[in-house]
Amino acid sequence: MTRRIAFWLVFAILCGGTSAWAEDEPARLLQVGAEETEQAIVQIGGRMCEYRRSEVEDALRRFDAVRQVQFLNNHGTVLVRFLGSGVRPERLAQAVERALIMGWGCKAWVDEGAGLAAGAG
Repeated sequence: MTRRIAFWLVFAILCGGTSAWAEDEPARLLQVGAEETEQAIVQIGGRMCEYRRSEVEDALRRFDAVRQVQFLNNHGTVLVRFLGSGVRPERLAQAVERALIMGWGCKAWVDEGAGLAAGAG
């Protein structure tokens, strides 16, 4: 009887602890300094350039300040959350454009009209 209780106790601790951690992980990563976290929209244009997601994500993840890369649609709109003191949004767009240099007329730029406020998260 004692072994059965011990088994279920260990099982409950392991299952409960793992799922709680996994659910909180994305929020924890963005709370590194919520007041310092900024976001920008990087637009990608050119022939088939918006479908080269792995190159785009790799280019953005090279920056230590980048916390999250999220593709908002299939038309080259990328939301980037980053520490504002670590990098300027224009540098993010330049890195994406360099990563897509082998594409047909690939361009990347910061969408200034996106209306994203600094510190929003």
